[in-house]
Amino acid sequence: MNNTISCLLSKKRVYLLLSLGLVLLLGVFAVGCGNSQVSGAAGGSNTLTISVVTKDMYLDAAVKKFEELHPGVTVKVEEYTSNPLPASSGGKNQEMILRKEDPADIEKYLTAMNAQLMTGQGSDILLLNHLPYETYADKNLLVDIGQLMESDPGFDLSKYYGNILEALKYKDSLYGLPLSFSVDMMAADKALLENSQVEIDDSTWTWEDFVQAAEKVIEDRNGGEDGEIYALAGMNETMLITSLVRENFSKLVDGEKKEAYFDSQEFLDLLNLCRYLIDHNLLNTEPSQNKAMELAARGNLVFSITSLKGLVNLQTLKATFGGEVQLLKPPGQEGDLSFSTDSLYGINSNSANRELAWEFLKFLVSDEMMSQSMFLGMPVNKSVVPEMINQANDTAQKRGAKIMMKSAGESQAQNITLEPLAQEDIDFVESLLTKANVYNGTNQKILSIVQEETTAFFTGQKSAEMTAKLIQDRVNTYLHE
Repeated sequence: MNNTISCLLSKKRVYLLLSLGLVLLLGVFAVGCGNSQVSGAAGGSNTLTISVVTKDMYLDAAVKKFEELHPGVTVKVEEYTSNPLPASSGGKNQEMILRKEDPADIEKYLTAMNAQLMTGQGSDILLLNHLPYETYADKNLLVDIGQLMESDPGFDLSKYYGNILEALKYKDSLYGLPLSFSVDMMAADKALLENSQVEIDDSTWTWEDFVQAAEKVIEDRNGGEDGEIYALAGMNETMLITSLVRENFSKLVDGEKKEAYFDSQEFLDLLNLCRYLIDHNLLNTEPSQNKAMELAARGNLVFSITSLKGLVNLQTLKATFGGEVQLLKPPGQEGDLSFSTDSLYGINSNSANRELAWEFLKFLVSDEMMSQSMFLGMPVNKSVVPEMINQANDTAQKRGAKIMMKSAGESQAQNITLEPLAQEDIDFVESLLTKANVYNGTNQKILSIVQEETTAFFTGQKSAEMTAKLIQDRVNTYLHE
């Protein structure tokens, strides 16, 4: 790699999010029954309302079971999606869908929640993933869930991953409760690395090391000529910069101080990294997860930045890479390990049903619910992890887990056969769950600004410096509205 890249690539923590991380939509939910009774608070009702972008099968099952456990209570879920959850066909040969939430649906949800909350309205429970919940917290629009946990003698905080809950705090208060989380990792084709004698120390490696490793593998594989082998795949330039910003959001935006840092050298390095990967044909820009999986299966994909959602996700990665996969910390982690969540729920402070809302959130993360779904992801309830490991291996070993995977909107699917995990894989995953310590939350409005302003950069109409300044000005204006 020439000397130019050394000044373009930051040695600080940046990484892509390749959507081989899965939102797995299938599973069997069966939870035990109980006799407890919960009613609305004084002045409230026995109807609990929940707002989400898209309802998933886990939430759907929890609602039905909660209503069964609490006769007289009704739970209503309002969705803001143009792509509702498809029904599962069941059966032995199951289909996993790599679903992506439509940005238009997210924007619709954000607009509706802003309007409702700012006027003292809104549902009792809100999905906070895409919302500027720090702003809501500053305006006292959200309940401090941490206080509810501490004051509830029936809630055993020791059963949950304290490192995850601590990282989610805002100004020392916890306003969102995650059901599950995804650890940011990089999957590598182990065979390709070994064939090129590339060794990676993921405790110290940088993006410059990443590029050097990829270019060596590609040169060795192709004899110095271009061919269909890539460092990364499954995204175009807009998806690439969005992923970079999303996964470095805490460095680019300080929610507490309401400050942005898009005019920093770090963001310039992100832009130049994108340009280098594209210009040097290290990125397959076809925005198809099927294409990325096909390349990986043929040994033509060196790396895949992924969000490790669960044990089934690890089994899928291993199957996709032909069993020869090496999981690494993303470049430039500097001792940190980041995570994200697509199931962060909060309670509206204007709710007249706070007690009922808290009971429902507790139920969502209870042993009874979480232990029955190996497709949930990395559960925040650590007490159910052993059972989820057993479920994942039992499905692969005894039932012959043959599945089909496809991205939403794609007609073709990839056939995948899952294999039981080795003990070393299980130990590795369990260690990750306790090490994740940096939450990468995002803001859809800011991501939209980045997408809009980088279009001219990728077409060569604007420089990285001009692009960064435009984004900085717009984001600062937004943060101080």
